[in-house]
Amino acid sequence: MLALELLKRGASGLLPLLRVLDVDGVAGGLGFGWLGACVLLSGSPVAAIALALLAGGALSTLEAFAMIGGSRLGASFVVLVLGAADDFRAGRRDGRAAYVGATALLATAAIYVPALLCGYLALDRGALAGLTFEGRALDSLLRPLFGAVASAAAAALPPLALFGAGLGALLAGFRALDLALPDLSGERSPLERVGRVVLRPVVLFLLGAGLTCLTLSVSVSISLLVPLTARGWIRRENVWPYVCGANVTTLIDTLLAGALVGHPDAVRIVALQILFVALLSLPVVLVFPHAFGRWLDRLARAATAAPRARFTFVGLVLLIPALLLGLG
Repeated sequence: MLALELLKRGASGLLPLLRVLDVDGVAGGLGFGWLGACVLLSGSPVAAIALALLAGGALSTLEAFAMIGGSRLGASFVVLVLGAADDFRAGRRDGRAAYVGATALLATAAIYVPALLCGYLALDRGALAGLTFEGRALDSLLRPLFGAVASAAAAALPPLALFGAGLGALLAGFRALDLALPDLSGERSPLERVGRVVLRPVVLFLLGAGLTCLTLSVSVSISLLVPLTARGWIRRENVWPYVCGANVTTLIDTLLAGALVGHPDAVRIVALQILFVALLSLPVVLVFPHAFGRWLDRLARAATAAPRARFTFVGLVLLIPALLLGLG
């Protein structure tokens, strides 16, 4: 909450940078969120920043909506980095750990791109207009803990430095949460029990959704799969439905942030993304999981089959949002 307040108060200081990067329109917002999540190796801080920029007047409703969606597309980049590093450390040439990151990125793009298009059309037609989720009670309860700090920082720092302080506080908060969570990647992980069988996609979908609710980070919950898959405890066929479930609940913390920033559209744009991601994920998991899984498996295997293929795939993941920024 302190970080969100600092970000909101310092949002005006980011306007020159947004102009330099040409963050304008839906394409610019999408590219900025995607690239930002790749750089920070986490999507949740970028989504929170998008809401703070919306509340501070630096982004429009559509631009903030696109930036949050972009943060989801870039959030799985950390899983790809972790997987590639694990393969390199172990001297593997088959890319079995990097496969998890490639699958996460491809599964996220396959669902989120059409979900963002549907959400854009829904926003344009006024869907969920007036939806609010008030966080004022929580805000008034906790404001004495951070209100004086935020006011003093705003008085002492220029807007850009204040925004930087908010970003540092946000990253520190997520880091503290990560450190406080138990390590589920060890030999006694509950996922180990199901690693040697191919579970029904709906079970893995619910498992991914549940663990992401606990960790409040899709990067953390999906990263758990990297060591488990590399060591054969999780079969490759089990990865994608878990990722789809994680992608539905990963915006819960962003929904809470939307209730706290004080902008009338903040909760609405997050709720629309959750709604359409869920609506598009359920048919994939319940109706045609095998066809979707085979398609993802072919793409992920091709992207991680050799070091050159992995390098090309990483380059594309970084090039696409840069191009979107250029289009903005």
